[in-house]
Amino acid sequence: MKRTFTLVELLVVIAIIALLAGMLFPAISRSRESSRRTSCVNNLRQLGTGLELYGSASRYRLPVCGGSLDPAAGPAIRTAVSPFLTGGAGVWRCPSDPRTEADTSDGSYDWNTEANGLLMDEKTLKLKILNDKPMPVMADYDNFHLASGGNSAKNWLYLPTEVRTTVKR
Repeated sequence: MKRTFTLVELLVVIAIIALLAGMLFPAISRSRESSRRTSCVNNLRQLGTGLELYGSASRYRLPVCGGSLDPAAGPAIRTAVSPFLTGGAGVWRCPSDPRTEADTSDGSYDWNTEANGLLMDEKTLKLKILNDKPMPVMADYDNFHLASGGNSAKNWLYLPTEVRTTVKR
């Protein structure tokens, strides 16, 4: 006697599979965004290293460039730092940036124009600032990382090369 599955049994199995898949997809989405954020942090670290190399070649001064606070302050940061980077144009694009390549000609990262021309310490590469408060030199252009579930939706670059998900106080 050959026993086959009934329609009810097949529907129960399909419902269980759908329920498990429904629980799995959000976890996969969070892990994908987490890996994108990690890639973004790595990009900012590479940009920080490029800024340190720029500084050592420019008497330990940061470049004077335009950013979202003051676009007319100078050329794009990409123009000043790219000669000190390896890895091509991909380092300038955050994987979580939803904009197209055409919309991100200056990249996914914003230069802090308040850091224009600041001096770096020759030994520690820290910024020489009067109030001695840490100041980010670059950050994500927009809140790209909301889906990763953290408190912050941006990554912030400090010198010497350190990337934080929150602003230092």
